[in-house]
Amino acid sequence: MIKTGILSAVAVAACLAMPLQAATKTLSPEAEAALLEALNDEYHAQAFYAALVDEYGANTPFTNIMEAEAKHAEKLIALLEKYGVEVPENGYLDGSLPLAPIPPTLADAYATGVRGEIDNIAMYEESLLPDVVGYKDITRVFTSLKTASETQHLPTFERCSAGDCQTVASNSGSGAGKQTGKVAKGTSSQKGKGQKERQRKGQGKQKGRGNS
Repeated sequence: MIKTGILSAVAVAACLAMPLQAATKTLSPEAEAALLEALNDEYHAQAFYAALVDEYGANTPFTNIMEAEAKHAEKLIALLEKYGVEVPENGYLDGSLPLAPIPPTLADAYATGVRGEIDNIAMYEESLLPDVVGYKDITRVFTSLKTASETQHLPTFERCSAGDCQTVASNSGSGAGKQTGKVAKGTSSQKGKGQKERQRKGQGKQKGRGNS
């Protein structure tokens, strides 16, 4: 009888806990919109930096940052799946969504990166983080992505804009050394095959990183 009573008490406690657990799986409209906006920004950044790799070559900081954006998107996708929200495809990669125009020079691309990361930080501070108060898991990921922009991506683009840009090769220890906007691998004569098509599709103004 004592064991039965204990089991019954456990069962009752579990039943009482179920509504609370279910509630944690429900997003407010504001939190859901914030997650989708963050994912859209990462999608656009990933595609935009991929286009810059096509335009200016893989031996540029855009390669590492493009890969970082893909990992950031994975974190946001995991949160959307956790809360049962349908995950959209990245329409910027296949051209179904317009990509921001590609800057005409490498120096312009670095300057665009600076502005884009500053805008990204402001987006999290002023819009997205306030909309997910009460969701510790989302707040933790948003804060991590904002910190990456603050401490990694923005300083990288600022250094490149100042002419002190480390190539992917030099970062990996190959001894390629530093580059400037004048000597970076992948000049305008080395465009990727799909770049002109991206530029035609990307004339519309896009919110998020990559806009002037």
